[in-house]
Amino acid sequence: MEYLVPFILATLGIIFNKKMPPAKQKTLMVIILVYIIILLGMRYRVGFDTIGYMKTYTKARSLDKFWTVKIFLERHEPGYLFICAICKSFTKEFWPVQVIMATITNGCIFIFLYRYCRNVFVGIMFYLILQWLYFSVEVMRESAAISIFLLNYRNFENKKWLKFYLISFLSISLHYSAIIIWFLPLVKIIKPNLSLIIICILFLTITPLIEKLGDIISIPSVTRRIEQYTSTNYNLNWRIAHLIRYALPAIAVFAAFRISKLKTDFQQMILLHILLSIGTFSIPIIFSRISNYTTMFVTVAIANFICLRQVKEWIRVGLICFTLATQSFYYYQMYHGWLPYVSIFNPKQITERERIWRSLFSGK
Repeated sequence: MEYLVPFILATLGIIFNKKMPPAKQKTLMVIILVYIIILLGMRYRVGFDTIGYMKTYTKARSLDKFWTVKIFLERHEPGYLFICAICKSFTKEFWPVQVIMATITNGCIFIFLYRYCRNVFVGIMFYLILQWLYFSVEVMRESAAISIFLLNYRNFENKKWLKFYLISFLSISLHYSAIIIWFLPLVKIIKPNLSLIIICILFLTITPLIEKLGDIISIPSVTRRIEQYTSTNYNLNWRIAHLIRYALPAIAVFAAFRISKLKTDFQQMILLHILLSIGTFSIPIIFSRISNYTTMFVTVAIANFICLRQVKEWIRVGLICFTLATQSFYYYQMYHGWLPYVSIFNPKQITERERIWRSLFSGK
């Protein structure tokens, strides 16, 4: 029931959006955002990654011991460790970190949705369906880095390069994968042409070659890294599931715009997302991370397409149903990680959740 509240509020926003002045729209947005922050900030061992974060928090430095060169050698990035250090300075509890991370991630994403969605509540609804729990309770560091990038995207659009690259360091401080945004200007070379199709096909076909590189190259360090990138944790079933969840919604909304002979402001970002999602098939550990930086552009594109009056009803309904279908298997996989919801006010460990976490991260 706890998870249904933002969906209900977003639905009310969709229905009454045209009747609400901007001030009331923002008020409802803030209500949804505050609820989400409280819900996720006060969770207890909800999310498989969250359990891992809670365990590493016990070893986090306090603020008085934070300022040392060794901070750059830690497993987690300095920005996230700084947040932990601030919280560790006044409590041993992990929930303040959750509140801060949930505020950064969801706050920045809500601003992004408000800027670019025709009906912001439709955008919020699709965000809740496609990314919300995954971003908020699983990849906490990376999602915070992504959300700051989304807030920074306007500087990219307006070609304010100094601001764009300076703010990018905030993203990188939270997750090193954010360095990919330095290469974002190259997105302009991506076009919906034969070359893009050939690259996508190559990504799909070179997988066996990459997996065999470890046998060809005899340098141990290189071999170990290749084995890490193509480990059995990312088997064929996982790769297919990732393609369905990430690539198919992007392909569908791109096709929907083409069929309807309409343009989207995010065409190149959608094409980049498709390329990265297909790249996951050959090098999962790299491209699965990078594709998270473009997934919100697909969400906005879907939300905006649904709001276009000139679009035929069957296309809109078809896109909604197809998008929901692509996420069903992922929810089936993650069900025990997120349900039931447990709060810090009644903390208890869910046996099945803990068992799955141990099997995923401890090899037990």
